[in-house]
Amino acid sequence: MISKKRSWREYFLKGAGLILVISLVLGLYASLGLAQEKVKLIWSEWWDQEWGEETIDWIISSFEKKFPNVEVETVFAPHAQYMDKLLTLSMAGEAPDVMGMEVTWAANFDKLGVFEDLDPLISKADPEFTSGHNPAWDSWWKGRLIMTYLYTMSYGIYYNVRMFEEKGIGPPTDWEELRVALRKFRSPEKHQWGIALPVAMKSSAHFTLYNFWTRLIQAGGRMTNEEGLAVFNSDAGVRTLEYWGSLLAEGLVYPGTVRGALAIGEKEMIELFGAEQVPMQLTGPFLKGQAVKRNPEMENNIALTPPFEDVTSGYLITGSGVSLSSQSEHPELAWEFLKHLLSDEVASKMVEEKSLFWANTRALESPSIREDPVLRYLPQMIADPASQPWSVLPQLGDLCNALMENAQEYFLGKEDAQTALNDTVEYWNKVIGEAR
Repeated sequence: MISKKRSWREYFLKGAGLILVISLVLGLYASLGLAQEKVKLIWSEWWDQEWGEETIDWIISSFEKKFPNVEVETVFAPHAQYMDKLLTLSMAGEAPDVMGMEVTWAANFDKLGVFEDLDPLISKADPEFTSGHNPAWDSWWKGRLIMTYLYTMSYGIYYNVRMFEEKGIGPPTDWEELRVALRKFRSPEKHQWGIALPVAMKSSAHFTLYNFWTRLIQAGGRMTNEEGLAVFNSDAGVRTLEYWGSLLAEGLVYPGTVRGALAIGEKEMIELFGAEQVPMQLTGPFLKGQAVKRNPEMENNIALTPPFEDVTSGYLITGSGVSLSSQSEHPELAWEFLKHLLSDEVASKMVEEKSLFWANTRALESPSIREDPVLRYLPQMIADPASQPWSVLPQLGDLCNALMENAQEYFLGKEDAQTALNDTVEYWNKVIGEAR
């Protein structure tokens, strides 16, 4: 009689064999890439509202097609709240792999050690990348390349084409013609003015860059000298501040009073332009996307005036860009995503569909730029020998606040323009000196 019982040895051998087979199958499964989890890459940005969520989704999906094992997730915050949100993440050791970045924020993030030096990556990049890259679009801080522009630009006067046509006037071509146009559009009974200015404290950086720095260059001045010290309390600086003060004093700036104007920031400027309560803004080409989102009828109704010229014809050269995080667990993929953002594929779409002056030399050769009323003068403005790049300065946000605070004192008649600028320059140079 044969026993039906099996010894523990038989069970052990069968079990061990089964485990071995399962291990081999799982190993083969993984080797074929079938069991691998997707790598998550985090991109922080503020562009949902400017470019549209569908554009953000397209940028991500076109990258994921190239790297099917990667899943890109965004961390979004509007520009006004973005820096604080990113600082919170960075202080917690959770800085996104790829970070939308402004030069004005450099010192704040550098203290946390979150910047990956891009110089070794760019210097060893493949020809496809380097042939479309201009080193002038790189931002250096304390000997490291911490950011590269996604798009570059100058700030100019953008206007509502239809509203000018209805008035029977052409766009202004210099600063005094701008004053004349503002007088023609001033209509308090219709609650309409020619322009709004970002002179609220919450928009101190916008006033500094759009209005003061741009006008200062045209007046023949500089923000900083060769040693990096502030020098804008010059005659050109006084003339600049007095120009904006004179428009406010004449009631040519929305909503017609100085105190009312001091409550207006960039957000309100965009809303007023989109609602066609003001026909002009001094800002960048991103205005188109912002205005069209609020009012689709503005799609083909925005244009940039011809470049102005005063003492000089120069403009401020600036832009917004991206940095890579030193905290990233996937630095190679983060670099690949940065290259994707600056690729011909993405650049062509952003130039042609979003009217952005994308940081890709091949895309900027597109005939569509010359035909685009929002972009057509930007090559001339940026290439002008009198144009100046903005300075990388420590605590630039605080410096902008100091300028805005003192400018408001002047606008309210509490001190003269020279005193306001002297006080501001003294504070700027104290901060700059302490950072060295």
